[in-house]
Amino acid sequence: MSGQMLLRIIPFIGSGISLILAIIFSVLVSKKSRGSKRMKEISNAIFVGSRAYLNQQSKMMLIFFAVLVSLLGIMVKFKFLSIASIPAFATGMGFSILIGYVGMWISTTSNARVTNAAKEKGLGEAMNIAITAASASGLILAAVVLFYTAFWFNILFWWYGRGGVSQIETLQSVVNISITFVIGASFAAFFMRTGGGIFTKAADMGADYVGKVESGLKEDDYRNPATIADNVGDNVGDVGGMKADSFESCLGAIVAAQFLGFLAFKNTPRIMNGVLLPMLLTTVGVIASIIAIFVIKLIIRRYKEEATVSLLTSTTLSGLLITVGLIIILSYFVIRYTMGAEYNYLFLSSTGGIVAGFLIGMFTLLYTDSRYRPTRNIRESAKSGPATYVVNGLAYGMESSILPALTIIGAMVFSFYISRGLVDFKMGLYGVAMAAVGMLATAPFVVTIDVYGPISDNAGGIAEMAELPPEVRKTTDKLDAVGNTTAAIGKGILIGSAAVTALALGQAYFSQVEGLLKDKITLDFMTDPKVLAGLFIGVIMPFFFTSLLLGAVGKAANKVVQEARKQIKGILAGKEKGDPKEFITIVTKSAQRGILIPGISIFIIPTLVGIFLGPGGVIALIIGALLSGFALAIFMANAGGAMDNAKKKIEEEGKSGTPEHAASVVGDTVGDPLKDTAGPSMNILIKLISVVAIQTAGLIVAISEKLF
Repeated sequence: MSGQMLLRIIPFIGSGISLILAIIFSVLVSKKSRGSKRMKEISNAIFVGSRAYLNQQSKMMLIFFAVLVSLLGIMVKFKFLSIASIPAFATGMGFSILIGYVGMWISTTSNARVTNAAKEKGLGEAMNIAITAASASGLILAAVVLFYTAFWFNILFWWYGRGGVSQIETLQSVVNISITFVIGASFAAFFMRTGGGIFTKAADMGADYVGKVESGLKEDDYRNPATIADNVGDNVGDVGGMKADSFESCLGAIVAAQFLGFLAFKNTPRIMNGVLLPMLLTTVGVIASIIAIFVIKLIIRRYKEEATVSLLTSTTLSGLLITVGLIIILSYFVIRYTMGAEYNYLFLSSTGGIVAGFLIGMFTLLYTDSRYRPTRNIRESAKSGPATYVVNGLAYGMESSILPALTIIGAMVFSFYISRGLVDFKMGLYGVAMAAVGMLATAPFVVTIDVYGPISDNAGGIAEMAELPPEVRKTTDKLDAVGNTTAAIGKGILIGSAAVTALALGQAYFSQVEGLLKDKITLDFMTDPKVLAGLFIGVIMPFFFTSLLLGAVGKAANKVVQEARKQIKGILAGKEKGDPKEFITIVTKSAQRGILIPGISIFIIPTLVGIFLGPGGVIALIIGALLSGFALAIFMANAGGAMDNAKKKIEEEGKSGTPEHAASVVGDTVGDPLKDTAGPSMNILIKLISVVAIQTAGLIVAISEKLF
């Protein structure tokens, strides 16, 4: 077997190992008891509600899918795209939806098992089951990403390499078509992440405000019929949507790096290895994540009798550190074997991305964990009422964007210059893309600790709704406290990786357009009004989308509040039973309506900018959206996370029902749509703009040359 053939097979091996372990973990969890009949009923209701929403979402996506396939077909007819782009788009979308469904199924079938373990065996065993289920979810992501990219690469390489076509021509066809994978995956991820975010936060806001503030009920009180919809939302938004988002992020980083790798190594003997390297580094990340998962599971089993929140939190953080360390060590040998000693600087580039991702995760922890100054100060401000609570939360959220932004700047500049960008511009761009791949190599473990959060949250909801003894809820609350920290770290890393991936995709667009144009593109922001206009449009796009998404959440939450008031009044008076299905119906319809305009706009705006402002305007659009979108995403995610954790700290202190607690609930309802709807959606927005631009590049160049 030749060396190149071995490199093409390795991702399949990594995918197979991940899939086998994911199945084993799922089987181990399935053997655990789901508890009493009441616990099973609640868990089943959450599963049925989650499935119903995702089914409805998929029907809506099929309409958009048909429209987009028709548009792609027109572009194929006029030879702006290859016919292979259509199945590439379809499979990218299909796998993104599939991975969201699988993640939802794992979390909704494991939540009651975590609750029962907390009831029967305590904190350590409950944590073990939750991590095992979450690990299955993270490894499924790894299996699908590796299989999908490796399968399509080998199929396309064989298809376009028939008849003695040169390797360079074959690889050029492969990397050009690969971009369409990303647009399909991003399309599905946008709808699942955004729609799920609207669903979960509308239900959460209504359930919390009417239940806690107005009616004085506990979190997830069985008398609050909106709680089922709230728990459904955790799965469709924070699991299904997040998994689809992670899939398209990994796919985007790999494809962008392959495209830029082809350009960087086009005239060298290392061209094939340069294109394969991103998949190999992703495989390294999978192996490192698997080892880290087993290490933290061993630690949890060793100390489960004396498990504490601080021990479990430090254990998960240790797992992330192990993942980062192993990726750095293994990637050194992989890059040295694949590329040779003269390309060791690519190892430094990828390491810069890995370290940057870890640092962003730690900065997120600093601003959202209740042990540190920002969240402690927000908690103290609750004594002065909801206004000061919210103002402090927003202030610290804005402050929290500074360090991650500086980290991303440092990673991009370092990776460009260390990859000899001053000598070879295309190699410098490839170095930046490798930093994005390195940052996302931790994705299987990051997704594991992220999915753990919603599973633990659901476990607490089931404990309360099933009226289990108070000590069970105290145990699940400790699990949830660990989950808040891990989920915040996961969000931070995914946002940071989105920025670097978007930059790599933007560079891919720049390179593709430059190859189509006769003249070089000049980006003169001061003298060219078209470029300046594109920059301004890019800057305002994230604000435009944020306004649409927050407005959709607000409208849906208003309906939930009205329905909750009506039902809870009757329930407390003993006149009627609650109807959770009504809340699921309300937020499902609201979520579908809320994503219509954003879904249409995200495809129309880059195309119109390209037609009227030319390729230079599109590049400026990408830059503007990246800069403002990244800052907004960090601000919203951390502001919401800090206000949520400050509220939980007040509840841990036993002050539920006090004016302080009421102020924190109001603050939490403000922060929730920031951190779980608008914030995460920025990840996909800034990447999808670049992907749409790449796909329409040929059309834009043809039209703009005739117009201008």
